[in-house]
Amino acid sequence: MATVSFSSDWSQQQSGDIRAGETLRIEYATDRLCQCRATRYGQKAWSIRVNLKFHPSGQEQAGDVSSGNCEVNVPANTSRIELWFNNTDHTGCSTWDSRYGQNYWLDVKAAG
Repeated sequence: MATVSFSSDWSQQQSGDIRAGETLRIEYATDRLCQCRATRYGQKAWSIRVNLKFHPSGQEQAGDVSSGNCEVNVPANTSRIELWFNNTDHTGCSTWDSRYGQNYWLDVKAAG
């Protein structure tokens, strides 16, 4: 399984080839987005979501990386993945990690 890591020093690393039709693991250092951290009744009331758009189909998926990682299935016939992160909490706070609106892009190899 391929893994893409987004580290607290704002670097990005990839291990293994991302392949269409296979699983991709996304590891995310939650301190990259630490502005929206409200609690409610003593409980965590925030989340960090990874949004993915698969090209060329335009199919979209989302996952929760609040715990630091998630796994997503890469659809068949995908050649590139566009992704960005959004941190929100129950107060309405919202902040983004999207390479200043350019989003992150990952190349995908054909299945096989």
